[in-house]
Amino acid sequence: MEIQSHPGIPIVFRHARVVLEDSIIENGAVAIAGGIIADVGETSQVSTQGAVVINANGALLIPGLVDTHNDGVEREVNPRPRVGFSRPFAIANYARRAVAAGVTTSFHAVTFGNMVRNTRSVDEAVAITDAIREASTAGGIDHQVLHRCDVWSPDGIDNLFASMRRFQYQAMSLNDHTPGQGQYRNLDGLKGLWGEYRQAGYNMGNDDDRLTQLMHERAADTTTLPRVWGRAAEELSRQTYVLSSHDDDTPEKVDQMASIGCTISEFPVTTEAAARAREHGMKIIVGAPNVVRGGSTTGNASALDLIKSGLADIICADYHSPSMLEAPFRVFDLGLRSLPGSIAMVTRDAAHAVGMVDRGVIRTGMRADLALVVRTDGVAEATLVMRGGEIVHATRAGLKGLLPASVLASRNGNATSFAERAVH
Repeated sequence: MEIQSHPGIPIVFRHARVVLEDSIIENGAVAIAGGIIADVGETSQVSTQGAVVINANGALLIPGLVDTHNDGVEREVNPRPRVGFSRPFAIANYARRAVAAGVTTSFHAVTFGNMVRNTRSVDEAVAITDAIREASTAGGIDHQVLHRCDVWSPDGIDNLFASMRRFQYQAMSLNDHTPGQGQYRNLDGLKGLWGEYRQAGYNMGNDDDRLTQLMHERAADTTTLPRVWGRAAEELSRQTYVLSSHDDDTPEKVDQMASIGCTISEFPVTTEAAARAREHGMKIIVGAPNVVRGGSTTGNASALDLIKSGLADIICADYHSPSMLEAPFRVFDLGLRSLPGSIAMVTRDAAHAVGMVDRGVIRTGMRADLALVVRTDGVAEATLVMRGGEIVHATRAGLKGLLPASVLASRNGNATSFAERAVH
């Protein structure tokens, strides 16, 4: 059940370790009114008059996480081949998982391309993005879309731009999954991956024959990539949007992407590519699972190594929301960044990269997207999550800090009894 605080009643978090941009208030308080952060300071300095009080009991209070890339909805529609769950059902399930990890803004990575092995198609991408736009803020998440352009499906680009222009925050990434380059530079590793797909029920054909055919076809094609790159640049000149490259593997590839207008490099697969992206002033995104696992599943660059070298700015969920909450703590544990600096990689820096300036920071006047977080035995947990001043997720521990429970209201007006049952 979704829980919402009454919009007319201010809320004050007290006795929290409030994580600011460059410091921590060890016994801090944050007041929220009208969905906006109204005051920040020491617990003794922030008034609670007329407010609902949430006793944080020393938990961390951080901004809600801003996820710039998550494949989750496509996986919720088809957790196995040809399942085809309804899109609203899939989005709702995704939101429940993401908000429980402290995510309050999510860019669903939806591929506009025809890829049999992933049951992806341009028509399905259009339908999913339409459903995401209709979902808006369902499940406590601000739903946005990262429109992934499969550069070898040029017929889908008109649909992609038509969809993207209907969103407030417009973002696109250029994806090339041709064997022998990018993420799949290691052909033996790719063959193993395709074998796993085959075991899961996908018809992949003969590995060697298919790989050879694809590589020869695309090496001989001298028109498709310039056509797609040119269209992306042309559209950017007409009306700005955030353009990202994806799986850059060489400095030369980064040069090409920067010349088109890319300002973000997603998941560079080599240190050399990441270093060139830094030279171009591009923001660099790495995946949270890579951070939490301590390495790439495909043998590419370690996200932790890139962070240590100053070659990463943002951590996204990629395909696993829970890792996004844990990842900044792993970065902090290893001494690679301060705790505020680590948290900024999943909040402020992510928000700014996609043009969001109203969230990602605990500061007066900012949107009240917040998460109370505890970390026990090396596992981070969001005990209470707030989006726009409304409580959208709470565990038993989070609800115990809420006084009084009688101010809660759900969409059916019965959250008070729910909250009391959860506490007792």
